[in-house]
Amino acid sequence: MFQKVKYLLIFLLLFAVQNNQSFAQNQKFDSIFEEIDRIGNIKKNYAKQLLDTLYQMIYQDTDSALRMARYLYVEAAVNGRQGVKDTLSTPKIRQRLNRKDMSLHEQAVLQAALAINLQAVGAISEAFTLNYQAAEKFKQLGNNRFAARSLNAMGNICFTIGLSSLAEYYASEALAYVNPQWHEYYFFKVNIITNREEIVGYETTADSLLILLDFAEKEHREELIPLIYVNLGSALLNYDPEKGLYYLNKMQALDFDNPKSRAILNANLLSFYIDKKDYAKAMFYGKEARKTMEQNNDFLNLSFLYSDFAQIYEAQHQYDSAFFYLKKQRELARNIRSNTIAIETHQKYVTTFLEIAQKDLTIAEQKVKIKNNQFIIITVVAGSLIILILLFLLLVNQQKRRKASENRELTAKLEHEKAKSEHEKKVQQYEKRTQKLEREKQQEVLDAKTREITSYSLLVSNKNQLLQQIMELTAQIFNNKENATKTAAKIKEVIQNNLTIDKEWENFKLHFDNVHPNFFEKLKQCCHDLTEENIKMCAYIKMGMTPKQISQLQHVAPRSVIINRYRLKKKLQISEEEDLEFFIGKL
Repeated sequence: MFQKVKYLLIFLLLFAVQNNQSFAQNQKFDSIFEEIDRIGNIKKNYAKQLLDTLYQMIYQDTDSALRMARYLYVEAAVNGRQGVKDTLSTPKIRQRLNRKDMSLHEQAVLQAALAINLQAVGAISEAFTLNYQAAEKFKQLGNNRFAARSLNAMGNICFTIGLSSLAEYYASEALAYVNPQWHEYYFFKVNIITNREEIVGYETTADSLLILLDFAEKEHREELIPLIYVNLGSALLNYDPEKGLYYLNKMQALDFDNPKSRAILNANLLSFYIDKKDYAKAMFYGKEARKTMEQNNDFLNLSFLYSDFAQIYEAQHQYDSAFFYLKKQRELARNIRSNTIAIETHQKYVTTFLEIAQKDLTIAEQKVKIKNNQFIIITVVAGSLIILILLFLLLVNQQKRRKASENRELTAKLEHEKAKSEHEKKVQQYEKRTQKLEREKQQEVLDAKTREITSYSLLVSNKNQLLQQIMELTAQIFNNKENATKTAAKIKEVIQNNLTIDKEWENFKLHFDNVHPNFFEKLKQCCHDLTEENIKMCAYIKMGMTPKQISQLQHVAPRSVIINRYRLKKKLQISEEEDLEFFIGKL
């Protein structure tokens, strides 16, 4: 007996030791995972070392499928923040997702990891769908932290392809799931502030970022400071360039290792030196930014970068190069628009599917209630008949009940088949309507781009006519030096006449109306008190010109263009959620 008790105590002791070791191992894994996730944005090499340590722990514990999923997730997160395309881990993740015995938690983590890798290689639509599926699973599991990360990733995808309102919606939803004690909380706040920049304005954005910067510096949150510096510098460049350069230089002096963030820094420095007309420095920083952005498939920032390159080459009279980058910018815009249409369609499909599912659930609940009520009524009647009616009448009643039951089953079956048929018809109608909408949208985008190119060609044609006239007068100076003074005066007169756009406005309106029929009439129907300057601004926006290009054309500061756009939006009574370019593009 004593021996049995002894062996039992030894077994319990070994079991307790093993459990303690497992608990300590889990704590260590979570601690390293948290540290990688925190510093992966600024310390690439250190994060890689910690990833190796994490992998060694998993290698020693091969039974932990969830740990392996979390490792693949944090590895993908670090690579995504650093702008690294990891094509090796994607097949591994897909292979693990095909397993049938995995838990819901493991499946959600693997879907989130795969979404990060797909976004890095430009598969935007599939990445958005996977993040949506992962977020729903995390919500079901009550894992708010990972649900918030997937929602934030959806917001980042929407922002990348220009869906600002949708980006703000998902970023705000992500913030609602995050505990303020987690390090993600302030990353998400920076996202929301920068996503609302076009709505609230650059000064408000800069003020909000300065408050966050003060917090980050006081709390020594080194992982936040580079992100705040680059966004703060970008906002300030639009109304206080020297102060913006100050924060960009402070970021440049930081000890951080992130090619993706450095590319955005270089792109902002490019914008600063373009405004200073220092094209050599601007091109230097632009080329540095371009390498990383092209590797990362950063379509939105590349679109701005190509536009800046075109501006530099145009200023240096290298028109072929300028046209080359304008063409690349247009191609990226089409790519961004196609991804935008795909995600908008997906969002509508999800909304419709949820509405149908809710209706089906309501119908099912009502049927259950009816069946329960019928059962109670029949039971009470049957009990009464057993007491009050003779055995013969009872047998007859049982036969009637059986027939009634068969009739109910037949009726229920017919109703079910009818409901199923109607549901299938609704789904087919929705699919046809969706396909027709997609075709109409694609045709609309194609027609709009054709009109934009034609409009832009008109401006280029006017500019070429002016240059041809100046070249002819210049040739007269060389051929007839005696009349050089008169010819020079004529050149000056031609330039001064063409500097005033108002004199050519009526001629421009005539050409513009041929390219965009009835545009000005539709515009005046929207608002009767538009000034001539408002109408010009709408025409330039319809042509797809950027605020910088408009400011150069009108010989005003970029900030004046932004203010005029804001006032124009108020005059046209456009809501904050609706985009000005989208509104004018529909006219």
